[in-house]
Amino acid sequence: MTDDAPAFVFIYDREFADDAESSESRISACREYARLMGWEVAGQWVEPQGSGNRLNWRGMAAAMAHQGNGRKAICLVSGWDRISIDPQEWVALRRLVHRAGGMCWSVDTASSVS
Repeated sequence: MTDDAPAFVFIYDREFADDAESSESRISACREYARLMGWEVAGQWVEPQGSGNRLNWRGMAAAMAHQGNGRKAICLVSGWDRISIDPQEWVALRRLVHRAGGMCWSVDTASSVS
């Protein structure tokens, strides 16, 4: 991993039926956070409402594995609930990111998990 290169950020969001805030505003918050941290945004993946198979999460993890180029890779979400509210699914999805060489980071708590 190259310590002097900025982290490569993969923004993820998941839409819910009762979202008070739009996906666009959450992604904007993630982009602003990445800018403030000096991270480079690789792209964004939004899971549509009702998508239970998480194809966009899997696509993001695949992109992370292939585009990281030895740089620190971060899956950036606006809040931990964007990954999942189910604890077992949350761990399984994070594991996919970890296997791709990345880690997950939440804007609302300014914290990370591997």
